[in-house]
Amino acid sequence: MTKKYLLTLAAVLCCVMTMTVMTACVNDDNSAGSDRPSGQTEYAILLYGYGGRNLDTGILGNMMDFYKAKSESYGKVKIACQYKYSSAEDMQKYWFDMLNEKLPDETIKAIKDMELQTVRFVVDNTVKAPDENVLLNKEYIYGPKDNYVANVDSLTNFINWATKACPAKHYILIVSDHGGGYQPHDDLPFNAPSQTRGVLYDQSHTPNEHFTVSSLKYAIGRANAHMDVIYLDACLMNTIEYQFELKELADYYILSSFTVPGAGGSYSVLIDELAKNTGDIETALKSFNKASVDKWDKDAAKQAAQGSTESKWDYHDMTVTRTSALDAFGEKFKEFTDKLVAAYADESHKAKIDTITKYAFKVNNERPGYDLVDYAKSIVDALPDVYDDHFALEIGTAFNNCLVSQYCSDFLMNKGLSVDCSIMLGVEGSYYFYDYDREKPEILKGYKIYHADGKLAKYTTGVTEPEISTWPSTLADTYCQLAFDKATGWSRWIKLNKQLPCNNSPVEMHFAIE
Repeated sequence: MTKKYLLTLAAVLCCVMTMTVMTACVNDDNSAGSDRPSGQTEYAILLYGYGGRNLDTGILGNMMDFYKAKSESYGKVKIACQYKYSSAEDMQKYWFDMLNEKLPDETIKAIKDMELQTVRFVVDNTVKAPDENVLLNKEYIYGPKDNYVANVDSLTNFINWATKACPAKHYILIVSDHGGGYQPHDDLPFNAPSQTRGVLYDQSHTPNEHFTVSSLKYAIGRANAHMDVIYLDACLMNTIEYQFELKELADYYILSSFTVPGAGGSYSVLIDELAKNTGDIETALKSFNKASVDKWDKDAAKQAAQGSTESKWDYHDMTVTRTSALDAFGEKFKEFTDKLVAAYADESHKAKIDTITKYAFKVNNERPGYDLVDYAKSIVDALPDVYDDHFALEIGTAFNNCLVSQYCSDFLMNKGLSVDCSIMLGVEGSYYFYDYDREKPEILKGYKIYHADGKLAKYTTGVTEPEISTWPSTLADTYCQLAFDKATGWSRWIKLNKQLPCNNSPVEMHFAIE
């Protein structure tokens, strides 16, 4: 999925010219060096990011935002960053291809010397006279060119370095890049011989490797510090599968069900709110949540005022989740699944369930993620003899207890299209991936069926027979191994269901990683 590019060329150049100085904090032995702060602060924000071909200017804008907090806030909040630039060729190619705008040659010239370099630094808010060339300072370069940032060792190494450089009582880990939600073929087991990943796509490596839910869990889990917050600043990552898999690693998540603008969240607000609400992190995260979505709404309005007719600017949201409540929700969702599987044997119940599945709210046109709350509530409401009023109240309360806050764009709210969390749906153990035309999203070019046994059938529009091959795993070795499935048995329903879920999202969203 593409995390959206939101800055205009003028804004990009402004970012390059006005970025405040970043103080390097890197040695070859990975020690914190002389810039290591003395003592603990209340909070440390750890940003781990990659340009993802078309996100460099957006994420650089995020890093600039780290310097815009109130001066007194930095006494309580420190920030450490590691960031990998895209290649100059990819930056230019994908900015043009994805936006259909004039190639941003001047922007490329400004940062091309840093292509494929990884930088690592601690934010120094004390510098008052920023140098226009600060972003090109080679002092911040860490490791070899084209360093493999989707490697588990790289992320663990960064967390361990950052927690030494910025020791704190509480840590917020931000992973910033593209996101793709959860799909079994895109989230293969960590030890699979051919690995693809669901978040932070390192396109400079073959085959575009990125973190899976299991490798992300491994990388964060073996670091030397516990994360209070895991913030995946990427599209489509607010899935129940990811939430359950990572719940032992953090107390809170910040995730988005739909898209995330290229510039990401309002990081200066996060710093100020953490500093202001010491000891009350939920209040800080709520305020950050609202401020970020409000900013995205304003940016969308600016795009509309400049003549943009692309509706994609409106599909943004953010949710803060409390992980301590997930187990209780899992217990109720297991009960929901047990009753659903049993009810499907009754023909009258089956007809109602099939109708709901046929019209399930799909989050993105391509991927098999659907609105969990809407789907479950529709089934509960349709089968009062299976789910009584007490159950409806209990499962609703259990889910609401997981939510700290949730905000979505004015557009999504006004259209009634908000999604609290997504879940994978399938049919008879298989799930579908749809390929829509990028220029004309209403045109279906084809689709792939990922069968439970590892068979892959690729259908192309206009071609009668499918192309048959295999995908690198099976449902049993992927979905059935997830913490969510072990807690709820949801794969039973994926295997039992005989109705193909809706294949078209009502929000008509279409964007892809290539």
